[in-house]
Amino acid sequence: MRKIPGMRVATLALGCGLAFGGAAAQEAPAAEGHGWAASAPAGVIAVGPPQDVELRVSTGPEGEPVSETTAIDLKMGGYYRLNFICTDAADDTAGFRFESPKLLSNAHLRVLSVDDIEIHMQGLSFHALECDEPGAVRFSFHPMRKGEYEFTVKNQDDPPAVLKGVFRVE
Repeated sequence: MRKIPGMRVATLALGCGLAFGGAAAQEAPAAEGHGWAASAPAGVIAVGPPQDVELRVSTGPEGEPVSETTAIDLKMGGYYRLNFICTDAADDTAGFRFESPKLLSNAHLRVLSVDDIEIHMQGLSFHALECDEPGAVRFSFHPMRKGEYEFTVKNQDDPPAVLKGVFRVE
């Protein structure tokens, strides 16, 4: 087999195009404006704004992170914006850290924003989100595989107190 310079790159680009749109987007059913969009142009996963999902965290009586949300249901291929809201983080020693490595590696990330600053992503990833004062950080994404993906929110104690939850992608 004769090797052609650059051919491997072209093959990978074609594979990524099919995984994040292309034929897959045309075969899957639309889900009320937040799922795969059969009428979307090739390469577009969904049409319309993302559906907001909130994870609001506050400090419990022992300094532990607490939230009413411990399970978040999503649809595969839907378009979501997770709002990680820290209601009362005081400083570097009393903030919270959100992590969900399995979800992040099984989702197509779009936009990460803090206040009015937006970082437009194209499949890149990040490891964690951390707040050291009250506020919110958001990221929009498309879950690409069904499954259950754990998330944790930790405080800054050593060892940290941990709040566990799950993203359920159907």
